[in-house]
Amino acid sequence: MTRIMDDMLTDLPLDDMAQAMVPVYQKHFTHGDIESLIAFYSAPVGQKLLHETPAITGETMQSIMPIMQNRMAQMQQRIQQEVAESLKASQK
Repeated sequence: MTRIMDDMLTDLPLDDMAQAMVPVYQKHFTHGDIESLIAFYSAPVGQKLLHETPAITGETMQSIMPIMQNRMAQMQQRIQQEVAESLKASQK
């Protein structure tokens, strides 16, 4: 599996993919914006952001999951209630 993944990554047309992305970035950022982003990510705080982002994302997901699970349970209960009411109304 590792060999197959290595071959796949080796065969990716990275230059073509990068060239395909250029117009998208040009649409959303000016040349000055890109220079500012490069300066930011080259600075210590930008490097810290790159380093800390995976941990921040993981911790954020852990902290919001109980909220999301509670909301999903409420939505599921509401859907079940509305389906039951619709069935009752259709039986009349």
